[in-house]
Formats: sequence, C-alpha cells, structure tokens
Amino acid sequence: MTCIPLKDINQGSYKTKICARLTRLSEFILDDKPEQIQRLDFVLLDVEGHAIEAQVPQQHISRFLPRLKEGTVYFVEFFQVVPCRTNYRAVSHTYMIKFTCHTRVTEFNAAPPTFPKYAYTLASFDTLRTRIDYTADMSDTIGRIVSVEPATTAYVKGLKKAIRHLYISDGRESIEVVLWSRQATEFPAEKIIELSKEKPIILLLLGIIAKSREGQLKIQGSMSCQYHINPAIPEAAALINKFTGFPHQVTWTGAATSSSSDIMTTSVTELAKLTNPHELYGNIYQVNVVLRTISPNQPWWYLGCILCRKRVFPEGETYRCPKCSGNKAEPMYRIVFIAADPDNFLEDNAPTIEITFFGNMGQELTGIPVLQLAAISEGNNVSIPSEITRLYSHKYTLAISVPFSSMQRENVSYQVKNIITTAGPAITTKTIYPATSGTGQQQTKPTQDTTRHLPVAETTKLDSNMEEGKVATPLPSPQRLQMETSVQ
Repeated sequence: MTCIPLKDINQGSYKTKICARLTRLSEFILDDKPEQIQRLDFVLLDVEGHAIEAQVPQQHISRFLPRLKEGTVYFVEFFQVVPCRTNYRAVSHTYMIKFTCHTRVTEFNAAPPTFPKYAYTLASFDTLRTRIDYTADMSDTIGRIVSVEPATTAYVKGLKKAIRHLYISDGRESIEVVLWSRQATEFPAEKIIELSKEKPIILLLLGIIAKSREGQLKIQGSMSCQYHINPAIPEAAALINKFTGFPHQVTWTGAATSSSSDIMTTSVTELAKLTNPHELYGNIYQVNVVLRTISPNQPWWYLGCILCRKRVFPEGETYRCPKCSGNKAEPMYRIVFIAADPDNFLEDNAPTIEITFFGNMGQELTGIPVLQLAAISEGNNVSIPSEITRLYSHKYTLAISVPFSSMQRENVSYQVKNIITTAGPAITTKTIYPATSGTGQQQTKPTQDTTRHLPVAETTKLDSNMEEGKVATPLPSPQRLQMETSVQ
C-alpha cells in the first residue's frame, strides 16, 4: 500500500497508510486524577514537512504506549480520521487521527536523514501579540535564552504545581516564558547556564499560549508544550549567528537551588543568636516558625523589573532598572514577617527573626496573585490587607537563607526559598505583639487578636489552569505605583 501525504488526509482516509515521525508525545492527565492517563496526544510529521495531530484513546493506551517512542518514524495504517479539536490545536490541519484497537504501527528503520525532526510553524513576538488569550490554536516560537529562574511552586485551582520563569530574546526585545509542572522541574537550567559560556543558547518552544501581564507579552506552556535547546533547524542557526560576538551568557534571576542534603535543620532561637550575615551567607536552614506579625514600616509589594526582579525607579512615562537598565516593571510580593519558634511564640520576649517572602513565595503563602491583591488594595503597598494579617499565628516549616544584600544591614534578614509544610494557625486567645528581629522585645501597640484570623485554606486560589490568575480590579496607573520605602 502506498503512503499518502498527511496534507491529503480526510475523513475518507480510514483505509490509507501513512509514513510519519512521531513528535510532541504527551500524556493528558487530569489534575484530580494524576495517577490515570486519560489519553496520549502527539503530532505526526511526514517527509514533506506536513503535520497532523493524533490521539490514542484511554482504552488503547496500554496497547500503544510501550510501542510509541518520541522521534521515531513509523508506518501507520487502520486508523480513524475525525475533525480536529476546537481548542488548543497543535497544528493547523483540518482533521486529526485517532488510533483504534486495529491500528497497525510499524517502525521504519530506513528513514532518510532529510526526514524532518520538528513539527513547527514559528510565530514572531509581534505575531504572538495578536494571539493573546487566543486558545483555538497553540503557537510555536524561538529565541535566545537570556535568563532563567529556579523552579518554584504556585497554586492552580487549589493545587500546588511547579512553575519556572525564564526570558528569551529575538534580538530586539525579551519576553517572559512560564513553564509548568514537568516542563518546569525538568528544565536543565544549570546545564544551559554552563553551555552559554561558549555560545548562545537558542530555545525552540512548541505548543505555547500567548498571554499579557500589565500590557506586556508573556508566553506559557500548555500541557503538551515541548522545548528544544539549540535544535538543528535554520532559524536556530540564524539566531546563533546573530548573537555570536555579543554577550550571550545566561544568568540566574533568582537563587540557585540546592539539594536537601545541604539544608541544616535549626530553630528560630538558635538563628536569633547569630548576628553576622557574612558567616550565614551561602547556608540554607530548615526551621519551624510561627508568623507573629509584619515587620514594621515595610511595604508588602514593590515595583520590580520583569527581567531581573530588582526595584525600579520612575523615569518619564516608564521606569528604569538600575541593574539591567530594563524599563518594564510590575508589582511583586515582598512580605516581611517577624517569626518565632512554635513552642514559645506567645512569650513577650521570645527570640525572633525577620523572614521575607519574595515573588512566588509570597503568592504561595497567600494563595493570591500579587496583581489581584494589589488591585484589591487600590495600589497601597504599606497598609497591610487582611489577606496577609490573617496569617498571623500560622505555623510553617520553611527553607530560608541569607540573601547577598543582607550583608549591608545591621540586623540579619532571611529570605524564604521554599515553604516545606503548612500546619495552619496555632490555637491561642492571647494577643500577639510586634517584635524587633532578633531581640524579642515587644513594641507599644498590639496587632490584631489572632483568634480572628482565618485559615490559609480559605484564601482565594487561582482559577485558571493556564495562568497564574487575573486581576479583577484595574491597578492604578504606573505613575501612581510608587514605592514609599526602599526595598532590598
């Protein structure tokens, strides 16, 4: 039987035979049933470069999953042809292929070296802007990796998921990329940073969705998103040539991750005795804490550069980052708490430390995107909203470290790297008083009675499986979003 091109597949092609490379293989899994694969999704690519989506229904997964391998070329026959799906289409074909129990798959070991490896239709950054929030089709794009952050976590529909932010450039501008779940945790950040010392690192992104945050383009991966590093395609070679001779080192925009074996278990009481940040810098501590109160006179969010997360300053109609000269900014969490040991946090003179929840750690703590909470607070970053004060007296196990900037401070301040466990509020009828970090001395005015605080579980969670949340109320204009106090 002669193979037909994929572009000619239609609903009358159920007796035809095709020869195609299997690409973009992914397992579709529901959040509430993570142990059960609902279907296999993939894209078939033929020798002419035409592509079509394909699926293996759940009842046939055990038959085909052991036999299907990403990147392998197969002969496929005896399959159904159905209309393409209406949302999140990977390619533009009108139809898609669905395997049945009669589908025959045979590996083709003599595929020519010219057989295409990647199914993609690249969209420029400008084209992606025309597709913001467009979900009928997914997009593909390419760029040089500029910076990358460690994987952290965020809440999506009440579930905790891994998330990683990075930035890519087309030579004219840089845009944010958000990877989720396995794409986030398996991204080889350390290897990429090392390789970038020798040459530019190009990232081909397949199956992404265009989004907007505060008017700025960002892209994020779908469940079937794939990425390829320095792929052997003409567009990647052109970008490598474009950036060769210019600075191309990939940088961290957050603290690098460390293994659990590097974490030292201690207590707030012990940490409160240590006053020299030079001796603490580079260490990671696991500690059980109760959040007593907000550190006095500290803003709970700040305007940060979208590239390096440093505080920006107004400059005309936009902003200026003193570190990377970026001019695009957005609100970012910086919630500074005074914390004590769980077994003595009610004591007026209990030893305390200062800990800061930056960025995604702030969102994980509150369960609310910073844009949403800043909008609810009408842009006020000094008045502490109830969504934060109700966390007083809550118990956590944290991984913390001393940031580099703490060396310039009189008192040691710690930054939260990870929220390991959440134990909920401590049971108390006593009022918690603010305390100065490391001293255990109370201030003159008490905070709210902790018996009125709501559990963390009752905070608002994200309502989208494709993004970190939407702002219900518009934020004030950039000219009004000014910092009232300095941040690190």
